[in-house]
Amino acid sequence: MSQTDNDILQKQERFLRLLKPNHDSLARFARAMTKSSEEARDLVSDTVEQAFKHLDSLKSDEAFLSWLFTIASRIEKRRRWRERIFERFDPILHDEAAETIARNPNTDALYDTQILYDALQKLPFKQREAFTLFEISGFSLQEIQEMQGDSLSAVKMRVVRAREALRTMLGDTHTQERATIHHLTNPAATNQISISKDKG
Repeated sequence: MSQTDNDILQKQERFLRLLKPNHDSLARFARAMTKSSEEARDLVSDTVEQAFKHLDSLKSDEAFLSWLFTIASRIEKRRRWRERIFERFDPILHDEAAETIARNPNTDALYDTQILYDALQKLPFKQREAFTLFEISGFSLQEIQEMQGDSLSAVKMRVVRAREALRTMLGDTHTQERATIHHLTNPAATNQISISKDKG
């Protein structure tokens, strides 16, 4: 085996080792950031492709997940920019939850999840991103600040405003909203931080 082949093999092994425990988190993030499961799968695929291509730029294995989400976020931003430029908006909404419920009426959790996904799409991009990273993917506010490149107070306010907007759209109490969000939350995430509604 040549040195080049060996380097490629080592890169593949490293990438798979890092990706495997984080793939589900990436999939949840992608689904919350996109309008359909199909778009989410495309985003995951594109993210994995770009991440592997640029793996050598990853400075620390410990930073892999946040680095991966940053790539996914950039890809999704570019996709939305292209949609706006070329006006390629699909007027038909994909109601996947209704289809699933028609096959199996005992799918309240899936239905609640789809309602949340639809509501998330109505938030401004950075609000949706901050909320998804914090509530669904379990990142700390400080980690989100690094990814978004803004102040900590700005990130806090985005999460607070996203919560308030979702509560209004979903018509739920705070407790019910958290229960709905729980369907998407990574069970392993334990770094949830309570956020004050003041700007301080």
